Amino acid sequence: MGGMNSVRTESKKSFSEWLFFMKSSVFTIIMVLVVCQNACSKDSTPGGMADLLLCQAQFNQVRGEDGKEHPVPGAAKLIRVYHTPKGWKSESIEDPESNVFHKAMPFENGFLTIGANGAALKLWSKTGNTWQAKTLWKTTFGGEHNRLRDIEIGDVTGDGKNDIVIATHDQGVIAVLQEKGDKWEVTELNRSPKTFVHEIEIGDVDGDGIKEFFATPSAPNKVDGTPQPGTIVMFRYNGKSFERHVVEEFSSRHVKEILIADVDRSGCSDLYAVLEAEMTRVNGRQQIVDMVKIKRYHYEKGKFVGTIIVGLPDVFCRFLNCGDVDGDGKIDLVASTFKSGIWVLKKDKDVWNKELVDEDSSGFEHATLIYDLDKNGLNEIYVAADDQGMLRKYQWDGKKFKREELIPLPQGNITFNLNALPK
Repeated sequence: MGGMNSVRTESKKSFSEWLFFMKSSVFTIIMVLVVCQNACSKDSTPGGMADLLLCQAQFNQVRGEDGKEHPVPGAAKLIRVYHTPKGWKSESIEDPESNVFHKAMPFENGFLTIGANGAALKLWSKTGNTWQAKTLWKTTFGGEHNRLRDIEIGDVTGDGKNDIVIATHDQGVIAVLQEKGDKWEVTELNRSPKTFVHEIEIGDVDGDGIKEFFATPSAPNKVDGTPQPGTIVMFRYNGKSFERHVVEEFSSRHVKEILIADVDRSGCSDLYAVLEAEMTRVNGRQQIVDMVKIKRYHYEKGKFVGTIIVGLPDVFCRFLNCGDVDGDGKIDLVASTFKSGIWVLKKDKDVWNKELVDEDSSGFEHATLIYDLDKNGLNEIYVAADDQGMLRKYQWDGKKFKREELIPLPQGNITFNLNALPK
């Protein structure tokens, strides 16, 4: 007993120091946790969840000489949407060199953008909290418009390196960019005055292991209801140069949106094309002669065999995507039309069935993306419903598609593309 009292007396100072140390340590730990929590909730995505990139044209109301306000394009705008423990957040990136971003795609440690009417291909990367752009290619094509309209990335020369394929308005330029050291070498494959090229798609449709790419040139856009012709062309690399082949020409239909997809999981992709409605004018008003049709092209025995798979009650459909959206292991098509809504197209043997997912969703472009953003093994459908002013997510719950509102979209802006930026 006496020994223990002696130890207690001698240890008073040490005990006080230990207690102070423990209190200080607990305080330090709490502060570290608070700092970590604040840092994590500030601008991070749990579990490496990808960001969403929305490419937009924004408009400002400017009073003209007539005394009325008119929409005038502002700087090209990109909205980065990301998820935090407190919900969905967003930030805007603008480029005053252009008045619209037509597309953004993941590339290297950042993402690529294409612009108009300042036709620039730029690579964006983040330094600290600031996004900075490096111009990879910028040029002037001549004509009334100067737009980079679509871009795809893929190996189209069979050398094992990714190339960049670009389509333009309004001189109908189709170009392949190949990386040569620290520069990009541009090969122009097509130039046609007063021609808009709307879409590029890359994929191996003949099973030879080398990817072909497709484009949709047409006369400049018309909105008066008169018939507008369109064409689908294919470019195939023969080891030395690109050969051009016409898949199909349409005398009275506009073709913009195309998709390369292996719906059957056969190992060989097919080409899917949206044939916009055939229009006419009756008593000075637009009238539909035939609705939107989606056509599948299968390459066999050296040629394409085309079949109409479904019709949609609308004037046009600018986004056609593919992926398993209901977890049944089958590849579906998702068509986002101008006014009639979002449709899921499912193949059952040789028959295609269509389901209207949401009729209260529309937009001039109606940009859509299929992606498993939350990494739960099931794809979601993300839609920029510009008319409703909302970015939405659709998730299959086992019985139906459940809609979730993510962030509001500025009224009057046009979302031209929607993509994911993986972490």
